Amino acid sequence: MSGETCVLCGCPVRDAVLQVALPRPPQLPQIFSLLRCNSCGLVMTSPRLSGKELEAFYSPEYWGRAEPDNLDWVRRNEAPRTEFLERFRREGRILDVGCGLGLFLLALDPARWERTGLEVMPAAYEQAVRHLGAGSMIGSELTEAGLPGGQFDVVTFWDSLEHLPDPVAALRTAHRALRPGGIVLLRLPNFSSYLAQHFGEDWFELSLPYHLHHFTPPTLTRVLEATGFRLRVVENSLGTQNYHAFKHTLLTRMTRRHGPRGGRVLYYLLKPLLGPWERIARRHGRGSSMQVCAERSPG
Repeated sequence: MSGETCVLCGCPVRDAVLQVALPRPPQLPQIFSLLRCNSCGLVMTSPRLSGKELEAFYSPEYWGRAEPDNLDWVRRNEAPRTEFLERFRREGRILDVGCGLGLFLLALDPARWERTGLEVMPAAYEQAVRHLGAGSMIGSELTEAGLPGGQFDVVTFWDSLEHLPDPVAALRTAHRALRPGGIVLLRLPNFSSYLAQHFGEDWFELSLPYHLHHFTPPTLTRVLEATGFRLRVVENSLGTQNYHAFKHTLLTRMTRRHGPRGGRVLYYLLKPLLGPWERIARRHGRGSSMQVCAERSPG
């Protein structure tokens, strides 16, 4: 491995902590490595596919089953995110980076929130425009959007920072776009979680080749501090995400080791243990994903 440089500290990154073989079209790489920076600990995916190469992988199925026209369903689905937001802010101007279909913004009360979404994947962008309006959407990368400084009270990265080729540059841009005292909220996989450490390539939230960087609470803290933020909260994410990750991780491991039929049989035999297993991991701060609040420094 050569030629890779850490986006956080600029040091060369060479040592592979995990290699994963994925079935891919012949013109794309099939072996992906996770490389850890020996200086700061940040983990990155190598090689990193370009945005154009990744477009083909964002099929309609990637966005899951959604009912954007059913506002009650949207609010229930987005409740873990909106409740986390309302612990820190209840109104203002908000930018959701990597907003997907725009569901989180749809769940917010437009009387209290001036909502803007940013999405670069064309299919998702078009759906978000349909529900939020073209005037509320940005279709470029955050670092290329030309946002005025001090424009927003909140910037959110729900399951999106790990998709970005340069999360450090993205957070610096978010810092400039926020007013003094504004906050950034994130939800992202925890690479030091129980599932990540014990299941490796079968971990559901590894999500190669989509995820380009892989964070732990310490490395995310370093990135936030380096980009001008003060960490306020880092905790296990709420809602059903952790249980969902346990379920799919175990099913993938059983299927890979014992085949589709035998794997499913073993999975259903073990499924009653998933709830207690997930609660123990979460209680010890090792849930599959984390949610974070950080505040923009005054400077």
